Amino acid sequence: MKHLIATFFLLSLPFLGWSQNSDESAKEVIQFTGVVLDQDSIGVPGVHIYTPIYGRGTSTNSYGFFSMPALEGDSLIISAVGFKKSRYIIPAIDGQTLKVIFRLEPDTTVLNEVQVYNLPPTADAFKKAILAMQLPSQYDNINRNLDPAVLKEMYMTLPADGSMNHRWFVQQQAFYEQRRNSVPVNPLLNPMAWVELFKSIKRGDFKNSN
Repeated sequence: MKHLIATFFLLSLPFLGWSQNSDESAKEVIQFTGVVLDQDSIGVPGVHIYTPIYGRGTSTNSYGFFSMPALEGDSLIISAVGFKKSRYIIPAIDGQTLKVIFRLEPDTTVLNEVQVYNLPPTADAFKKAILAMQLPSQYDNINRNLDPAVLKEMYMTLPADGSMNHRWFVQQQAFYEQRRNSVPVNPLLNPMAWVELFKSIKRGDFKNSN
């Protein structure tokens, strides 16, 4: 029984779509024109008038005027930034032209209170005020992340990113192109290399940090 109902439903889908298209084609096409105004009776530009079902619509010009073809019974949405959305259903009329006037309501959002303080009179006083300012406790992680020990550990342990890997590869490729046709140099026979080695040992570059 379930398979029979499913088969009947699948076979009836093309007829349902055909009936919907037939109903849409049977409706009268009218020229829908009008103007969109705000609370001060001023034309609102850039207002979208569209029907989400069929994907038809238009926008108002700089004077708030619009004109579009529509079908009787279309459910339109009128929306604009800063105004509340409104809906309008195209009624059945005798003629082929419908003219309307829409008045949008503003969508006002109340922001939180902001306190504005006077700035210090001089640059030095402003600098001292910034340094003396105490941040809330939730910003303590900023001081922890800027600690010199943490920054040094990050410098020693963080791997190279993509740009550093690319720079290293380009440098190696350039070095290879420079040395490709020359005789390889043994650094053990270079006195300057020995000098740099002794300097590194004195600086403690080879000491284990652990």
